[in-house]
Amino acid sequence: MALYRDPRDKRVFVPKPGGGLVLNFGHPVAWTILICTTVVPFTIVAIVTLAVIL
Repeated sequence: MALYRDPRDKRVFVPKPGGGLVLNFGHPVAWTILICTTVVPFTIVAIVTLAVIL
C-alpha cells in the first residue's frame, strides 16, 4: 500500500475507502506522530536491551 501524501489536504488522519484511517504524510504532524509512536519507543527498547545483554 502506498503512503497517502497530499500536502494540500489539511487533515492529518484521512479515512480510507474500505474503512479505517490513514496518516497523511504530506502533513508535518503525521511525521511527528510516526516518530513519537514508533521510532522513539523502538530506540528505547533497543538501548535497554543492549544494556541488559552487555
